Amino acid sequence: MRLLADGCQSELEIWGCLHVLRGPGMPAFTQQRRVQVAGEWFVLDAACEEVMLAVEMDGAAWHGSRAQRERDIRRDALLATIGWQTMRFGHRRMTRQPDACRRDIRATYLARRRLFGRDDVR
Repeated sequence: MRLLADGCQSELEIWGCLHVLRGPGMPAFTQQRRVQVAGEWFVLDAACEEVMLAVEMDGAAWHGSRAQRERDIRRDALLATIGWQTMRFGHRRMTRQPDACRRDIRATYLARRRLFGRDDVR
């Protein structure tokens, strides 16, 4: 119930939070973080404010069409203009390879800490 209260909007987001984002050694993420870019508002599935890292959990129902993929590409490009890096994980990879997803997220987080001059990596 707490994950729903935090804003998780799909089974994949709940699963991703429990099995990937809240795993050992992972940075803190905020669910459903609103960000404004060029007058448009976007909601990030999970955001690590410290290094401006967004993790999107893409289920086929919402991200399976060509039009939606093009909207996602545009959105990620706009977010990048203000410093956010977006990592996208599909249902299959997130549920079948959670350890690999955590490794990729952690590696990106550490690289962004260095980029942001936070060399006291945890």
